[in-house]
Amino acid sequence: MKARFNRGARRAQTGSVAVEAAIILPVLILFLAVPLFMARIFWYYSVAEKAAHDGARFMSQATRLEIQDSTGGAEPAVAALAKAIVNAELDEIRPGLVGAAPSVLCDGLLCDGLSVPSTVRVAVRIRIHDEIFGFVTNPLFGEDGLLLVADVTVRYAGN
Repeated sequence: MKARFNRGARRAQTGSVAVEAAIILPVLILFLAVPLFMARIFWYYSVAEKAAHDGARFMSQATRLEIQDSTGGAEPAVAALAKAIVNAELDEIRPGLVGAAPSVLCDGLLCDGLSVPSTVRVAVRIRIHDEIFGFVTNPLFGEDGLLLVADVTVRYAGN
């Protein structure tokens, strides 16, 4: 004898996979929130570190005349140009930043052109906030975002 299968019971389950996927998919997306934000943090830090490195390298190769070219202890043009280099490289990630602040220091003090430094330091501070999954990542990284600091110190080559 042949066994008969009731096809009516089989049709009653159509769409159950779609319902399960609709329930599970938002949960899986929430699990991806933290790894995606961490990837963005690493990307932004690497861009900031490269920008700080390029700014410090530019400052370390400036001539003595460029370093001491200031009037009344104001910031030399070469330090302003180093900040412009850093800001130009940060433009790649600027739409995702809350803020970015580069600083150029000579021997640990602001470059004022009064002396020739032995070391040049460029620091870049950036603040990142997760706009997409903030409700998931804010308890982990803070309500006002995550502050990253890329700091590069090199010897001044003009000594």
